Amino acid sequence: MKAFEVSTEIPLKLLRMTLRGFWDRPTFDSFAAEFEHALQILHRAGGCEAAIVDGREFAVQSRDILERFEEVMRANAPYLAKRTASIIPTELNRMQAKRVTESLARLDFTNMEDAEAWLFGDNASTGRAA
Repeated sequence: MKAFEVSTEIPLKLLRMTLRGFWDRPTFDSFAAEFEHALQILHRAGGCEAAIVDGREFAVQSRDILERFEEVMRANAPYLAKRTASIIPTELNRMQAKRVTESLARLDFTNMEDAEAWLFGDNASTGRAA
């Protein structure tokens, strides 16, 4: 199974990502290229309004990979989602995600149903966060 999947849903202005396993630099570089390409597609279609990050199978990452995530987020800050729902399994994963995405409007969840309800619900400013 691939270490990541990145897709867009243009009508919803949505970026969807699934992250799995423990990454090395080549894996991260492949992810970064797909991530940036998806952001460009959404930018040309009117912007990225929302993102869902499924990290239920994502391992705690090395310092090097975390730093690379931070660099990619900074470099793409103008194009990132206005709201992000992350499904994150453990407290350590949450701590790493928070470090990388501290400037984003985001909430962490333990399951996809709650994440989507918060992201797409009528009252999108509330939800049961993890």
